[in-house]
Amino acid sequence: MRNSEHPIMLITDDDRAFRETMAEVFERRGFEPILAANGEEAIHVAQGTTVHVALFDFHMPERTGLESITACRRLGIDIPYILLTGGLDQAIAHQAESIEVFSLLEKPVSIQIVTGVVKDAMASHYPWYESGR
Repeated sequence: MRNSEHPIMLITDDDRAFRETMAEVFERRGFEPILAANGEEAIHVAQGTTVHVALFDFHMPERTGLESITACRRLGIDIPYILLTGGLDQAIAHQAESIEVFSLLEKPVSIQIVTGVVKDAMASHYPWYESGR
């Protein structure tokens, strides 16, 4: 278990470059990123580490981001989940809504949008969070 003064963010995407870019972006904004290459790895991390917010890619091999979020919710991991997808359609939007994803973003997404959504997710879920950290 980590003891951190920074909010911990789980970033799950099978695209290594995207994971690393998001890690750099959020580290500069005061987060401690933990990276996972797939849904199974993400679920394992979320079970053993306090995570405050999670970004999941929808399209991943073996287990989609939605399936991974559903599994985390079943384990009682109640954090804001943000789902990113390159092929947004009504079926994905409906499924994301049904499992109460905090936000569904279409890739490519701007840094400004994703950081704003994460800030909103943190502020709405954690009274102690201050966006200026």
